[in-house]
Amino acid sequence: MKLDKILKPKSVAVVGASAKEGTVGNELLKRLIELNFNGKIYPINLKESEILGLKAYPTVNDINASVDLAIIAVPAKVVLSVVDQCNKANIKDIVVISSGFKEIGGEGKLLEEQLANKVKEYNMNLVGPNSLGVFNTADNIRLDACFAPIVPKKGTIGFASQSGALVSGTINILPSLNIGFGQMVSLGNQADITALDVMEQWENDKKISQILLYIESITNPQEFRKIAYRVSHKKPIIAIKSGRSEKGAKATASHTGSLAGNDISADSLLASSGVIRTKGLNEMFDLAKVFEYCPIPNGNRLGIVTNAGGPGILATDAASENGLVIPTLSNKLKEKISKVVLPQASLNNPVDVIASASCESYVKTCELMLASGEIDMLHVIYLYITGKNDIELYKNLEILKQKYPNIPIICTYMTTEDFEKEKEEKTNSTIPTFKFVDDAISGFKALLDRKQFLEESSAKTPVFKVNKAKVKKIIEDANKENLKKLSTLQSLEIFESYGLPIPAYASANNLEEAKAIASKIGYPVVLKISSKTVSHKTDVGGVVVGIKNEQDLEMQWNALIERLKKANLLDGLDGIVVMQQVKGKRELVAGAVYQGDYGYQIMFGMGGIYIEVLKEVAFRPCPLSLRDVNHLIYSTKASKIIGDVRGDKAANVEYVKETLLRLSQLVCDFNEILEVDANPIMLDEDGNLFTVDARVNLK
Repeated sequence: MKLDKILKPKSVAVVGASAKEGTVGNELLKRLIELNFNGKIYPINLKESEILGLKAYPTVNDINASVDLAIIAVPAKVVLSVVDQCNKANIKDIVVISSGFKEIGGEGKLLEEQLANKVKEYNMNLVGPNSLGVFNTADNIRLDACFAPIVPKKGTIGFASQSGALVSGTINILPSLNIGFGQMVSLGNQADITALDVMEQWENDKKISQILLYIESITNPQEFRKIAYRVSHKKPIIAIKSGRSEKGAKATASHTGSLAGNDISADSLLASSGVIRTKGLNEMFDLAKVFEYCPIPNGNRLGIVTNAGGPGILATDAASENGLVIPTLSNKLKEKISKVVLPQASLNNPVDVIASASCESYVKTCELMLASGEIDMLHVIYLYITGKNDIELYKNLEILKQKYPNIPIICTYMTTEDFEKEKEEKTNSTIPTFKFVDDAISGFKALLDRKQFLEESSAKTPVFKVNKAKVKKIIEDANKENLKKLSTLQSLEIFESYGLPIPAYASANNLEEAKAIASKIGYPVVLKISSKTVSHKTDVGGVVVGIKNEQDLEMQWNALIERLKKANLLDGLDGIVVMQQVKGKRELVAGAVYQGDYGYQIMFGMGGIYIEVLKEVAFRPCPLSLRDVNHLIYSTKASKIIGDVRGDKAANVEYVKETLLRLSQLVCDFNEILEVDANPIMLDEDGNLFTVDARVNLK
């Protein structure tokens, strides 16, 4: 693995080591010494012969021993020559702390390109430049090769960050978070080693239980998806992806494109990969604490024990909103609880032992809940109201946790500020505690989401029999005409070739042809212009609905031709589509858009003219997995209208899934496509699915 010697070296050279207090070179050397690095340390300084009690060397070439890792902290303009020296000394793994590269632009960007080229030429592994460094707190390594001001707290979390300052700040507050890091990589500018390499490094490392990422950009999104999905099945990955602003979203001709900004693509990619995305550090470390100390539950039933009614109700509301079940306790369990609580206690779930409950009563109630088989998770809420017994209760909960290891316990403690310090000093501190019930419920929700992710079917996505040859011919003909926005007729033919559900239709060039088609299809029918120059048909009056008979058809046909003539739009026509009119009020939308490095994104949700206002849509990257399809259908209100609605029959959900999978197959087969819109997709009164309008744009 690329990071083996970087994170597990037997010897380290610090190039730019200094005896001067406050310098980066001095801090790096101090950190290595303070954590008691289990290997050789070689300070490199042109002028000094000894630094901090260690023999110093002018260059790495003067060390008469093999060196696994070089930490480089010299001015940017000197870095390239140091890399040359490392190569000559057969040091193939380096961390460049120095700044002044791509992050400053101009000459710095050019310098980084030269650095990357040298690393590739010399077959080296590089972290940085502009990195804070790396560390590994394992007892057999004890490597602290970063210049954060304090020694990191030991733990089992792997943390990789593009922001060095963020790493430094995080290390400072680790003790108060009640979590520790096993390994850390400050990625810097990612000139060589990226988050992809880090995930692969930690994938099978038994000393790393979960992976935290702070990323500002996703290099090679398709490869990221593949690696992250694989690693996520072995351990949780929690990520902050910065850059949520929609300012950079480009305007496009299709609904799908206008809704699929870069951050939506990133969000879609992360979710499809099994990565848990959080909005900020507080949420990230809260979830890290939960995954560190809690098992995955066997089910979604939550038991709540509290000594105050209000927080119990808040917890119940939050749990219900997040898909957790608050089960009704059996009479048998209630009877047992009644014998260990005061008469005023509430025996329902949440169980309220009331403010004056003794610690013994509290603990016995919790144990009865854990032993009952009626809950899968336990939320213990404690408020300091009368006698203060927060630590005593917590100690006993730790004992119960050992007795019932398969049931996650999370606490909400609204007590005095000294509790966290006492907990750290006087207990094993392996039960997550939060100050507010919402945070605790979010922890339970994260555990359930991970349970679902791990359990979801790994069945292969089906491949459908389609008419690729016809679609290829349509696209080739369009390219010959330099046509990027395909007509309605061309788009419908592409949909039909891939088995996407469309009403009966045909194209007419004159009124007599239109009458013949309508007679065959059956009234009522719809007229739609098929133009190579008009994108939105409704804007020019190019759609006529509710045509009930032949006389009505003749009148509407003539009026449509007259409108087009007045607007000088006849020349762009390649026909007028006569289509079966679908009776139904329920409208969905599906689409696909090419998002550069992110590939194709499939959209699904509520359709119609208000799609861009309501934004009740979801995205997932192609190719779609069955898990992705389920998310697309059930993560928006579109899932509600697929069911029975005011007498209209429910749609066949499997057919909806198949439609999305066929759409994914289409864009995966033809990378000439830029955007696809199926809007609206109508559900008729019997729940049948029809794509009544189609648009395909080419790159």
